[in-house]
Amino acid sequence: MDNHPRYRSLFWPILLVGVGIVWLLSNLGMIQPVSLGSILKFWPVLLIVFGMDMLFSRRYPWVGAVVGLLAVAGVVALLMFGPRVGITTGTDTKTETFASPLEGVKTAEYTFDTSSSPVTISALDNNKTDLISADVTYRGTMRFDVNGSDHTTVWMSEYSDNSSWLNWDFSFDNLKWDIGLSPEVPSDIILNGGSGSITMNLSGLQLTSLQTDLGSGASTITLPQSEEAYSVDIASGSGSVTVRVPEQASLTLSLDTGSGATSVVIPAKAAVRIEVNDDGSGSFDLPNGLMKASDSSSFDIGAWQTPNYDTAQYKILVQVLGQGSGSISIR
Repeated sequence: MDNHPRYRSLFWPILLVGVGIVWLLSNLGMIQPVSLGSILKFWPVLLIVFGMDMLFSRRYPWVGAVVGLLAVAGVVALLMFGPRVGITTGTDTKTETFASPLEGVKTAEYTFDTSSSPVTISALDNNKTDLISADVTYRGTMRFDVNGSDHTTVWMSEYSDNSSWLNWDFSFDNLKWDIGLSPEVPSDIILNGGSGSITMNLSGLQLTSLQTDLGSGASTITLPQSEEAYSVDIASGSGSVTVRVPEQASLTLSLDTGSGATSVVIPAKAAVRIEVNDDGSGSFDLPNGLMKASDSSSFDIGAWQTPNYDTAQYKILVQVLGQGSGSISIR
């Protein structure tokens, strides 16, 4: 029979409690935002506490517990009061407005490389002086480049240190991209999505083309009415996508979808033609009232259209170029 008392270290329970306290205080805004990597900058403290626990806990269990508690209290105090003396260990959150004047611009091309932040894009209201005005709350480094005079190109992107998984963030600050675009000039938009949600209400814009390469975040895109025909290319990944097509618009909508569900909402009585070149493992739903097109055999799967398509003033052409495992619903 083993008469020796069983040794139970308090090191790991105290460590878990300490991480939980830091996470909670960060979410409550009582300390600066922190990432897992910034917490692990205190690894020498962990070694000291663990070593003292090994030395004393077998004979004096309370010593290891006290040392662990003091270490956790010291780390929390440093995170709370360090910024007042110029010591920062977390990731700074910045809020800035990025803008460019409208004066002299005749056409515009926008490229947005988004990240994990939610993104909203809409037409500027009551602002006749700016080509673009974006309120952005972010971490890392924001790139905002504007070039050209008559034809102006705008490029926005966010860079962060992704060299290590340790940069995963513990805080949930209100990160966002809130972008307003001028409705005064014809515009091409290129959007490369990340893991954040994307809401694009393009009503009122003079859209000439839209190209998207969407990521894992859910996306909702509302297209504008237009007297001129325009093109929309949607490439999507694992995130769900909803595209809302307006009345009184002629456009070509190309879809290349992934594992996320895709829904295209079309106005009632709209003149629609749907060409399917590829179908995947996901379900595919067509709206009622379509008839098989006379040239349906020219496409890998087929083509369907409404009876009024050939004579309509406004025509909506939907091309399914590729479908993955996600469903496609056109209704």
